[in-house]
Amino acid sequence: IFMAWMMQPVIAKTGSPHSNAVIRNMVKPMVITLHSAALLTIVFGVIMEFRVSDPLLDFLWSTDWETMIWVGGLLAVVGYAIGTVGGFTSKKMMDIGASFAGQSPSPEQGAEMAALQKRGAMLTKIASLLVLVAVAFMALAQHA
Repeated sequence: IFMAWMMQPVIAKTGSPHSNAVIRNMVKPMVITLHSAALLTIVFGVIMEFRVSDPLLDFLWSTDWETMIWVGGLLAVVGYAIGTVGGFTSKKMMDIGASFAGQSPSPEQGAEMAALQKRGAMLTKIASLLVLVAVAFMALAQHA
């Protein structure tokens, strides 16, 4: 959510010569943190669901609560996958940017960078919205 709605728009607006360095130095710790948090949340969410419901999945969709939890979990996993694709897009963009460090990019490189930036921003926004909807489903499950 931070990357999609705050960091990317600010960097796109500023166009600072330091933006590539900021992103490059922020990516590794951010990727480790985001992947770790997402995977731990997914694993423990599945463990909790199996502890609450029938282990043989006979009653997987038997209550509104379970339906909302599983739909929320599915949305979270899809959001995570889309966010990961957005991360690969950003990595490709950084690799292209590093290839012409200190030089002006060719028109083709500039067009490719712009297309990748637009795609990456769109993917991260979609992923963040899916995760927010997933959290809403899971939070509302208590009222089901």
